[in-house]
Amino acid sequence: MITVFIPHLQDKNRYLDEIIVYSKSTFIYGNYKEYKKHYSIVNIQFPEAIFDWKLPTQKQLLELEDYFVQWKKHSKIVYTMNDLKKHSNNAPMFDKLFQLVHKYADGVIHLGTFSLNEYSSLFSDKCQHKVIYHPIYASLAMDDFKTLDVQRIIPFDLNEKYIVSAIGSIRSKKEMRLILKIFKNIAVQDKVLIVPRMNQFAPIPKFVPYRFRKLYRNIADKINFYSIRTEDYFIGNVFLEYDYLVDLVKKSNLLIIPRVDNLNSGNLFLGLTFDKEMVVPSIGNLTEILTLFKIPFFDFKKFNKETLNEFILSIKNKPYNQVIDYEQNKKILHPSAIAAEYDIFFKSLIEND
Repeated sequence: MITVFIPHLQDKNRYLDEIIVYSKSTFIYGNYKEYKKHYSIVNIQFPEAIFDWKLPTQKQLLELEDYFVQWKKHSKIVYTMNDLKKHSNNAPMFDKLFQLVHKYADGVIHLGTFSLNEYSSLFSDKCQHKVIYHPIYASLAMDDFKTLDVQRIIPFDLNEKYIVSAIGSIRSKKEMRLILKIFKNIAVQDKVLIVPRMNQFAPIPKFVPYRFRKLYRNIADKINFYSIRTEDYFIGNVFLEYDYLVDLVKKSNLLIIPRVDNLNSGNLFLGLTFDKEMVVPSIGNLTEILTLFKIPFFDFKKFNKETLNEFILSIKNKPYNQVIDYEQNKKILHPSAIAAEYDIFFKSLIEND
């Protein structure tokens, strides 16, 4: 039995949980200091999560490097490369944290060929690399998954509305502006924009008293969204639980995947899970998945109202989920298939020691 230690808390993004359900390996979450010598694999999913997403100190990084050295004596360190770096904070200590992971990894799981080709040189010559895709969220599509009506937390009626949603945390003003630009130029009446986690990239300054923080956030929202009418959008600043999120995705007419500087996006796979129409950039590993499923990508470099609406009309008239190979390709991304690839890669690292 292969025992896999995840040296951080379970993430709210349940994509790894989808894999664990079908894996023959045993996965254990815990603080990095709780490592045991009998663990076969240490699988780092998100380097920032090792320190609870807080900026590490130089002392903490030196201590972590000591742990890495000890881990390599008994286990294989595997990095699932979700990100190249931390998106919302360019502090040097976060860069050093990622560099440590790159230095000591025995194996890397890339979520696409782009990542493999572009970034394998960041790791040691002895490091083994494997492309294993991000899974779809199969458990969320099961009939017995209980959903709650997202209308409970939306302050206006969604009936008869053309719902445009951007799910996941919005990580930069560039992403925010892109979402607004797309929404404003969609030539549809009675449209509404729903973004559950818009301003996570803009932390409230510490000098703002706690009792005024809600007011500060509301004012910031009004400034950012002054160009669209209040009744046209709902902006949230919290993680939307999956029972509401699934209902929102199902009700959405269009999903915007606003990632502009990312390697990957789980939102694309959530859209695939429910066969949704999506506006997706061709970037990083996303391009490979778009090509596999014959999903057209929108060229943001040639953005204007006409090209956007032509694009939306084209994906409506020729749905990607009606392509002949669609169902077969979707099986490739089922978590049972992804879990089998994880198990094979873990076993190969251990046996080739």
